[in-house]
Amino acid sequence: MKKSVIVLVLLVVMTTSCSYQSMTGSPAGVSAGAAIGSVVGSIVGDNVDGWRGSQFGALIGTVAGAAIGNAVTTPRNNRRSRDVNEDYIYNEEGYNRNGYVEARSDISIQNIRFVDENRDHVIEAGESSKLVFDLVNEGSAPAYNIVPVIEELSGIKHLTISPMRQISYMPQGNQIRYTVTIRADKRLKSGLAQFRLYTMESSGATSEPHEFSLPTRRR
Repeated sequence: MKKSVIVLVLLVVMTTSCSYQSMTGSPAGVSAGAAIGSVVGSIVGDNVDGWRGSQFGALIGTVAGAAIGNAVTTPRNNRRSRDVNEDYIYNEEGYNRNGYVEARSDISIQNIRFVDENRDHVIEAGESSKLVFDLVNEGSAPAYNIVPVIEELSGIKHLTISPMRQISYMPQGNQIRYTVTIRADKRLKSGLAQFRLYTMESSGATSEPHEFSLPTRRR
């Protein structure tokens, strides 16, 4: 019977290398393990040394049972180091959630020009102006379904940007001049409109964005 006590003590040493504070398993699993361990330890201890052995065995069994219950019910994710944020992976193309790579387009936007009716480089109420730029495929392969995107970032109201036309195919080295119409109705107020210009492809690739601002004027 003394051998049984020795085995039980060794079991406690092996399964309780972590403190109770570090237990991350299910509370129910830990409690159940402790209860079962207490009963088993009490029986073994009673057979070895009577009442004293029963008390000692119950104590050891409780600790061992709790440790085993914790080990069995600890979620696998908690057993692994979380020092590194695995939700974001950094590579040459940027940060991407869950390992998804957002490709950078080979389309380059060049020679951005703003042309308004009176050539004062101001968007005036009631005026129709144009934004002209060149799209260049600087990659080594054709690009498909390219759509320019213009976003107004400052929340200026009463500005209308003409719908974007899709370019279905653009071979490598090709250059296309693109024109967008910006219309301001008579309710436009004076301020500063901020724009972001970039392109998107059917593959999900986006070009390097360009940001610029244009003053607006109320007539």
